Amino acid sequence: MGKPPKKFDLNVEQSTNLLRLCLNAEQQRPDESQEENRASILLDALGSKLPVNPALFESLPPILRALSEELKSVSGLPLGDLLQDSKTKIAVIRRTKDFAKELGNSAKDEVERDVALALYFAAIAAALVFHRVRISQHSYEQLARSFKALAQHDWITPGLAALYEKARKRCARKSKGREGG
Repeated sequence: MGKPPKKFDLNVEQSTNLLRLCLNAEQQRPDESQEENRASILLDALGSKLPVNPALFESLPPILRALSEELKSVSGLPLGDLLQDSKTKIAVIRRTKDFAKELGNSAKDEVERDVALALYFAAIAAALVFHRVRISQHSYEQLARSFKALAQHDWITPGLAALYEKARKRCARKSKGREGG
């Protein structure tokens, strides 16, 4: 047997995690310490920088690779700034989405997966809001539901919640056919 089929650019486990996260938002209040842990991990992630593109890094001569390694920690804007800046290029937003997907795949627990999912959808939201580009195979209706559910969590920063809300409104317009494209 081959790999499990992917749906909407997410594998079965990622889709299940998204569904679980959305259902939790509507049902019970999670353990307060888990909420605080999610908030803390999210703030750390938003304050971190997007790693250098590995393909670009590998194409550098060895001497420049060593220098690049030293500069990695001081270059670029934090993820939180990139995701909320209308001037962020779409290629960087796509890399952020891919980075968040990798974080989710390597997460050691549910809390880290939730944070990675929040970053993943923040990148999708940023592309919709700032570039009017959908970088996901999710339908507009599905995206709107996901953005709404994520924005309702207490551990989501106000900036991300506002971004999700703008993206949710754009998706609602798109799904009702009020906006072309």
